[in-house]
Amino acid sequence: MRIAFFAPHKPIDHETPSGDLMIGKSLHDYLCAHGHEVVIASRMRLRNVTTTPCKWPLLYFEYNKALKRVKDFAPDLWLTYHSYYKSPDLLGPLITKKLGIPYLIYQGVFSTKHRRNVKTWLGFMANKNALLHADHVFANKEIDHKNLSRIILPEKLTRTRPGINPDDFKFCPKSRTEIRKSLKIRDTPVLMSTAMLRSGVKEQSLTDLINAFAIVLKTFPETKLLIAGDGEARERLTSLAKQKTGDQVIFLGKINRDELFKYYSAADIFAYPGIHEALGMVYLEAQSAGLPVVAYSTRGPKEAVAHGETGLLSPEGDLDCLAENILYLFQNNYIRQAMRELAPKRIKEVFDQNLNLQHVEKKISLSISRRNH
Repeated sequence: MRIAFFAPHKPIDHETPSGDLMIGKSLHDYLCAHGHEVVIASRMRLRNVTTTPCKWPLLYFEYNKALKRVKDFAPDLWLTYHSYYKSPDLLGPLITKKLGIPYLIYQGVFSTKHRRNVKTWLGFMANKNALLHADHVFANKEIDHKNLSRIILPEKLTRTRPGINPDDFKFCPKSRTEIRKSLKIRDTPVLMSTAMLRSGVKEQSLTDLINAFAIVLKTFPETKLLIAGDGEARERLTSLAKQKTGDQVIFLGKINRDELFKYYSAADIFAYPGIHEALGMVYLEAQSAGLPVVAYSTRGPKEAVAHGETGLLSPEGDLDCLAENILYLFQNNYIRQAMRELAPKRIKEVFDQNLNLQHVEKKISLSISRRNH
């Protein structure tokens, strides 16, 4: 297949990493690796474009450039990754209609609450137009599938899941020994977390984790917390950790994703509260490496973690419960070991990106066939 690919929220080669970026890049790379010709239709970022009038002239010029680029490429279809009210796809519906090719959206999002706000109404309507124009929409999350089913016919809507390559995040005994030796924590209980250390919900999640960890230390004073990641909030979080836990928190800095499995392997439990977390690829990575997960029972963790089977979830903001879950796993080796064994199996069954994207690939091919007939 020849595919015109567009990510209006953030180009897949954007310099700032994120879970959304990884999902979009995985989709793009999978299609390329399986013999499909893929061209980036546009690299213009449409985030907040409907509330930024100064960008509208640029959008007009970008439309003309994208139209020529796609027309010259002569694709079989247009595939948009992640369209929602903040970053609605304003190019795909127009260009595909003009060229008469199928239009598909992977990770479509629809939330009616934004139609009632004057600041978000235009973005909401633009996104709704894109969704209604699509020949097929893929929903990555259960809440998105439920909301989209209100406006999309069942035969045009598919519930899929993001995922990881489980082989990239296998438990490695050698790495466990090496990392623990290098950090001087050979026989110490180890909790691990990873996130971008930026202000907002990421910083709040790690703040909650550090405060909960301080409670854990009252029972297990030798426990270490490893935090992988970097960002503008690092100094504030380091100061908080020093104040609350002394030297028991180790900030690792930014770790390349292909090296993370080594640090997951060195830990015993993965913890990241996940305030407003959409899904959280780190939950999948950690479980693949055999780590039980402790988090809040917010939307993302609830989809990524099987409560009581591969981790423990607690009400958002309940630091005592968060700490109790960490303590419970440290105190119950049998339960922790059972979760360590089950977690990688569930990732392979539910969140193997190759299996999930094979299903998407078949649906894409079917959409072309239907349009041609």
